[in-house]
Amino acid sequence: MNAERDVLTTQQAAKLLGLSTTSVQKMVINGELDAWITPGGHRRIFRSSVEQLLNARNVGLAGVTSARPLRILLVEDDAVQIAFFKSLLARIGHTVQLTIVNEANQALTHVRAMIPDLVVTDLVMEPMDGFTLIQALAQEPDLKGLNIIALSAMSPQEMEGDTRLPQQVVRYQKPLSADRLCGYLDALTVHLLGRASVDGR
Repeated sequence: MNAERDVLTTQQAAKLLGLSTTSVQKMVINGELDAWITPGGHRRIFRSSVEQLLNARNVGLAGVTSARPLRILLVEDDAVQIAFFKSLLARIGHTVQLTIVNEANQALTHVRAMIPDLVVTDLVMEPMDGFTLIQALAQEPDLKGLNIIALSAMSPQEMEGDTRLPQQVVRYQKPLSADRLCGYLDALTVHLLGRASVDGR
């Protein structure tokens, strides 16, 4: 094994993935990329781990369920934010099946019907807000483990301190960056591919 060819610096991995070095560092910390620390304190990321992410991005969710795209339910009542989210998806290149719901109370029915891979919801909506939607989803036994991203104009500190959101909900501040969305979808795709592989054994 050629150690120099089989590992990458954080900067090299970021360039290959089209992400910022900060996003790659977070992916290492979260265990989404396999890496080790040199005696000098520098991260070295296994090339195979980066290539796995790239392959997953290129093939989408082929093999998960009949080569279907990633199913995303966006719950948003602002037309500008909807257009912005669509533009982010177009920029990062993931193959997705996007369903848009303008009211949180309608989202419950859609989630039960389609069982999306990911729910992305605004928190400030009327008459039912995103907090109430997330709490309602948490009460559904069949939706245990549902992946949820909550979007808000609140500061990260305010969002982290808000006890109305379950701990497993990912909190992102508006405007959502392409780096963050891309990194999340990469990790989600690899997770679903891995789960499908285990289920298929």
